[in-house]
Amino acid sequence: MVDVCMIIGAGAGIGGHVGKRFAQDGYHVALCRRSDQDGLDRMFSEIEAAGGSASGHILNAADEGAIEQLIDEIEADIGPINVAVYNLGAQIGNRALADTPLKTFELGWRIGNLGVFRVA
Repeated sequence: MVDVCMIIGAGAGIGGHVGKRFAQDGYHVALCRRSDQDGLDRMFSEIEAAGGSASGHILNAADEGAIEQLIDEIEADIGPINVAVYNLGAQIGNRALADTPLKTFELGWRIGNLGVFRVA
């Protein structure tokens, strides 16, 4: 059975680099990001070209049930997740609390806090 590392927030920066490192150590890396299918395809292709194992998954972590569904799919198709990296930022911008609408604050909370709980 293969060890699986799921990275939620596998962009071109920290998340992608962490994925490459886990792949070097023999993990299958399930790279998850909200958008940019082409960038995701390039990232897991680079890992596979270097001899690693990877898959790419588009995920909107704010959608109800999306995280749970993706975890179920990864574990059914690839194997149990041994390591989960939650690398999502709130992505609500740099603004003063007084200038932050409730809807924007709640989205940041759902992504930055509730999402971690859902993964666990």
